Amino acid sequence: MLHRIITGLLVLLLIWTGCPAKAETQPLTAAELEAMAANIREMANRGILRNDPSLPEAESEDGYAFQYDFGVIYADSTAWSEETEIHAVQIMDSEVAGPRGLAVDLDVNQVMAAVPCGNKEMNGTYEAAVLYLIGDAASGFSYGRAERNGQRITAIEYGVWDPGKGKRMALTLGISGDGVASMRLEGLAETFDAKSAEELYAELEALTHQFAYARVPRSLNGADLEMFNEGDLDFPSLSFRTAVPEIFGDNVEDLLMDNEDGTWLRRIDGDGFEAVFTSNSRGGEASLVSYTIMSPELEGPRCVRLGDLFHEDYTRFRSGEGSMDADGQKEVLYGVEGAAPYGIAEYGNGTEMTLRYVTPTLGGPDVEMILKYEDTVLTEIILHTLEEDE
Repeated sequence: MLHRIITGLLVLLLIWTGCPAKAETQPLTAAELEAMAANIREMANRGILRNDPSLPEAESEDGYAFQYDFGVIYADSTAWSEETEIHAVQIMDSEVAGPRGLAVDLDVNQVMAAVPCGNKEMNGTYEAAVLYLIGDAASGFSYGRAERNGQRITAIEYGVWDPGKGKRMALTLGISGDGVASMRLEGLAETFDAKSAEELYAELEALTHQFAYARVPRSLNGADLEMFNEGDLDFPSLSFRTAVPEIFGDNVEDLLMDNEDGTWLRRIDGDGFEAVFTSNSRGGEASLVSYTIMSPELEGPRCVRLGDLFHEDYTRFRSGEGSMDADGQKEVLYGVEGAAPYGIAEYGNGTEMTLRYVTPTLGGPDVEMILKYEDTVLTEIILHTLEEDE
């Protein structure tokens, strides 16, 4: 079972590990994008049209749609000829190659190897990061920009502003998981004025100064990664070490529970989380002992998030230093189980898997993070303290 999982990690589930260091790689050029458009025109000339562009449903804000097996061309006319201007192209066929072999079904590593990236850490905002920005609004510029939902890249846009032609052409790669799901080429015919170019450049330039959010390091070589540690307990939605009930505000359910042994628990149920504290009989002197994330909008340590795939989280934490049990159901990723720090992977029957990481804390109890997966999808995130006898 483990062999199949690791093989999947290495072959089928290639991950994005950051921008390759290839200084000689140049940004995409206007000539390359125009050559792609010319190739698409030739494919249309040879291809079979699958719709009637003159029908009302073929009209859109991009132009009149010409549907082919390889994708959709949006043009300025319902009649196809050499004079027909192409406004945009949407490609869904993996057999259609763009510049430098960019194509549907490539993984993000291959994309990043083909086009430069000067922002290896992917510093930016939760929604976006600039990969490169070369030139200026007056003389022309090239750029690469990643759109993302936290750690999940949703699109990569490569664009060129050519003031001489008054065009801003762009190739946008739609990303699903770690692979290219579609390619969109636009800006081939419509003009893009200098003011719009200045605004776009200003937007991109401002994004280069954003450091509010960054990519979490990932590697297929577990030895390159750090163990789960006390620093990981401070994460976007919470500081596990210092949290008190008052930080959650008033819009929560606050329940004080008597354990009937002289101890008390205080449970806070909020929007997408549950926090449990030990406390006194009045709810004071509270100390966090358990935090459960139940919303895909909240990120945990190293930005793990409900909906992640197993390999995405496995490759954020140290691994490869331990051994597998005789049944192939449990792997020690590092350390020795029961003596923090350590990491454990439990594979079960392959549809239900668990990652467990334990870290010691300075002057406090060990803390364990449990990540539970169903059909390789993360469905549960729990952090809790461990008693000395656990």
